[in-house]
Amino acid sequence: MPNERFVKGRNSQQGSNLIIDLHCHTTHSDGSLTVPELIDRAQANGVSVLAITDHDNVAGVAEARQHIEQSNYDLKLVSGVELSCWWESFEIHIVGLNMDEQHPSLQRLLQTQQTRRQQRIDAIVEKLASRDINVEIDNDGIPTRKHIADQLVQQGYVDKVQKAFDRFIGKGNFAYVRPQWCSIGHAIKAIHEAGGSAVLAHPHAYQLSNKWLRKLIGEGKAWGLDAIEVSIGQQTLGQRSALAEFAHDFELKASQGSDFHYPSQWRDLGKNLCLPAACVPIWNDWFS
Repeated sequence: MPNERFVKGRNSQQGSNLIIDLHCHTTHSDGSLTVPELIDRAQANGVSVLAITDHDNVAGVAEARQHIEQSNYDLKLVSGVELSCWWESFEIHIVGLNMDEQHPSLQRLLQTQQTRRQQRIDAIVEKLASRDINVEIDNDGIPTRKHIADQLVQQGYVDKVQKAFDRFIGKGNFAYVRPQWCSIGHAIKAIHEAGGSAVLAHPHAYQLSNKWLRKLIGEGKAWGLDAIEVSIGQQTLGQRSALAEFAHDFELKASQGSDFHYPSQWRDLGKNLCLPAACVPIWNDWFS
């Protein structure tokens, strides 16, 4: 991919000893940090290459470029997005990396996704209201179920975000609304038309059996999938090794990312990210 899609700060590094984080979120979706706050944290953590991958929108990319340049940070920014997809009754996420985020094909898909997302949020809010549970979503970014869960915590219906999903808005509960996301093939096609690489995000998060995970990766490969996330901030070494084997078996490249949403002792930008030696990194061609 063309190197001009990077924002280069002073004394930019090249090579394999970079701290690379290709999956994180800001307040433009369900993250808790603004774009400048996230960029400042990445710089403080020594991150060398960063991709902001907000859900179904790229609003933070230009803002991040500007902040990096104004701050003269030693940080390369990769354009990114996390697209929500529907496959075999599962919500699957495909990360797009190093693409032209303003490409018409990608922008058309993002607009459709954002419309569907808003419709889903409105339907969930309506279902909650039918049980006299009233929430208001005031978010400058793209609304997500996490924003509803936060409201349920703030209003005292539950004491933790996960309980909001378990009791109200998660699958199988009265306020759950099935999403109407695009197909994996559609997401990959839009990413490729924008000149980017398509990555299966956090494969173990979908709680699929090995048989079903192989089916997912195999079908993704047939649709043009370029890579899978092998190294994730919060995983066991066994999980990382298993994902490396999947990448090898399906001849896919490997990506890595913290999936950072908010500061915590368990997950942070650039932390605990390292690909097994046998993996072919997705960024290999980016530094040529």
